[in-house]
Amino acid sequence: MCGIAGIFGDPRSETLKHDQLHRMTSVLHHRGPDEGGHVVNESVALGSRRLRIIDLQGGKQPIRNEDNSKAIVFNGEIYNYRGLRDGLLKRGHRFGTRCDTEVILHAYEEYGEKCVDHLRGMFAFAVYDSAENKLFLARDRLGIKPLYYHWDGHRFLFASELKAILQDHRVGRDIDPTALDDYLTYNYIPSPKTIFGSIRKLPAGHALTVSERGLREWAYWDLVFSPDERQTESDYTAGLRDKLEESVALHLESDVPVGAFLSGGVDSSGVVGMMTQLLDERVHTASIGFRERDYNELPYARDVAHKFGVCAHEQIVDPTAAEILDTLTWHYDEPFADSSMVPTYYVSRLARNHFTVCLSGDGGDENFAGYKRFLHFQQQSRHDVQAAERSYFAHRTWITPNMKDLLYRIPLKKDLAGYDPFSVVKEYFDNNRDWDPVSRLQYVEIKTYLVDDLLTKVDRASMAHSLEVRVPLLDHELVEYAASIPACYKLYRSQGKYIFKKALGDVLPSQILNRKKMGFSMPLALWFQGQLAGLVESNLLQRKTFIGSYFDSDPLRVWWTEHQRGVQDHNRLFWALLVLEFWAKRFLPGSA
Repeated sequence: MCGIAGIFGDPRSETLKHDQLHRMTSVLHHRGPDEGGHVVNESVALGSRRLRIIDLQGGKQPIRNEDNSKAIVFNGEIYNYRGLRDGLLKRGHRFGTRCDTEVILHAYEEYGEKCVDHLRGMFAFAVYDSAENKLFLARDRLGIKPLYYHWDGHRFLFASELKAILQDHRVGRDIDPTALDDYLTYNYIPSPKTIFGSIRKLPAGHALTVSERGLREWAYWDLVFSPDERQTESDYTAGLRDKLEESVALHLESDVPVGAFLSGGVDSSGVVGMMTQLLDERVHTASIGFRERDYNELPYARDVAHKFGVCAHEQIVDPTAAEILDTLTWHYDEPFADSSMVPTYYVSRLARNHFTVCLSGDGGDENFAGYKRFLHFQQQSRHDVQAAERSYFAHRTWITPNMKDLLYRIPLKKDLAGYDPFSVVKEYFDNNRDWDPVSRLQYVEIKTYLVDDLLTKVDRASMAHSLEVRVPLLDHELVEYAASIPACYKLYRSQGKYIFKKALGDVLPSQILNRKKMGFSMPLALWFQGQLAGLVESNLLQRKTFIGSYFDSDPLRVWWTEHQRGVQDHNRLFWALLVLEFWAKRFLPGSA
C-alpha cells in the first residue's frame, strides 16, 4: 500500500520538479511511512511513499523494467500477482523482486494498456513509457483506491490525495459551485468532480493516457447485470459460497499481520468467520461502540467474537471524538460529511495497534440488495419508473430544494442556474433502463454511493493510521458473479441479502443472520443537543464564517432552534456545514 504522485509535461528543471515532487510525497507520508522513492528526468517525475506489505525487503518504488525504458508507481494490492508472474516468466520476462508492483509493470510491457484486464485487486498506478513519452494511469474497477489529477492542457499532475496536487501553488483553488451543491445534496462529492474546478478524480474502472498529443480518458470496465435464469437457488448458493471463500483466501495474502473490522453485522461477521476457517493462527478483530444503546453494536460483535474465538479489541466512542474534526478534514482533502467517518477513524486507529492489514465487510449491501431502499424502489418502479428514480433521489439526499432556496445566497443560486444534482444518479439510471428494478438500483449505488462515500471514507480513515484495508466482498469476479444472480434471490419476500445469507448459513449463527440491520453512524442528533452544541454555535452561527459567503445565516438559526427543541432533526445539515467550515480553514487561503 502506498501514496503515489507524479508530474508530466512540466518544462522546468529537474531540480525544481524534484523539489515539488518531494513536497507532494511528503504530505502522503501517512499512506506509506516505511520508505519513499523518486524518479525524475526531463520528461517525468514519479514519487511514492510505501507501506510494506508484500516483499518487505524488495519492492521499493518507483520500479523500472530491465532496460529502464519504463517505470511504475503503484498503490494497492494485486491478489492474482503470483499467477500473473508465472505466466510472464514463461514469456521471457525477468523479475528483480517478489512484489506485485513489478508484475503490473511487466504486464504493461506484455499487454500494453490492456494490462488492466489481467489484474485482480485494488489499484491506482501510473506507468511512464519513455519509448512513447507517455504516462498511462488506471484505477481499479470498483474504485477502492483513489486517484486525483490536474491537467491544464500542457502540465499533468496526479496523486493519491488531492492535497498532494495542491503542493503546486500554480493549481487553482476556485470552488466548483456544482460540486458544492452536490456536497450539500449527497454529503459527498461524486466523481469525477472534486471541490476544486481544476482537479478531477479518475472514476472507478477508468484509465487515461497523457502525452504530447494530449489527454485521453476511457472506461475499461463496466458492471453488467445479466441474470442467468437456468440455475437453481442451490446452484447459486454453492457458487456464491465458493466465490466468497476464494476471495477471502486471496485477500489474506500478506507478509505482515492481518486482522478484520467486526461490527457484528452479517457482512463483517461472514468475512471473519471465513478467515477463522482459512487461517491456522487466531484472528484479531477491531470493533467500535457507543454508550447510546440504539447505536451500539458491540454486543453483536462480542457474540461473533465468542463464537469464532477471535482476539477482540474494542473501543467506545463518545462526543469528544468530534475534537478530531480538524484532523479529519485534513485527511479527507475535500468536504465529506458521512458522520461515520469518525468511528471509522477510531476503529482504524484501534486496528493499527494490532495489525497492518485489515479485511472489511464493505460491499455486501450493494452486491446483494441489503438496504431497505431496494424494496421501496422495486415497489415504486411497478407504477412509475421515472417517479421511482426521483423518489430514490429525494430519499438519498439530505437537504430539500426548499431548504436550498432559503439557505443559498443569490450569487450561488446564479452560479447554479439550470443545474440539477439529480443528474449525478440519472446518468447511471439512463445506462440500465432495460434491467429489473433491483439490478438498476444496485448499479447506481455501486457507481455513486459505494465508491464516493463508503470506499472514500474507509480509505482516508484507515490510511490516516497507515492501515491497509481490503474488501473481499468487492473482488471484481465476485461482484460480477453476484450480478449474474437473479434479483429474486437477493430480495426475496421483502428480505434483502437472501442468497448471501444462505451461502453463509453454516458459517454464522441464526441470531446474526437474522438480526435487525444497524447503520454504522454516530448519535449526532443527541450530541448536538448536548456536548457538541457549542461546537456548532461557535463555528457556524457567528458573524465571520466561510459558509456565510455562500449561505444565509437566518434560516440556519431557525433550524438550529428547531433541532435544539426537538421539533426537527437537522443533524446531517449541521454536520455537513461544520465539516465544510473546518475544511475551508484548512484548504482555502485566507480562511484560517
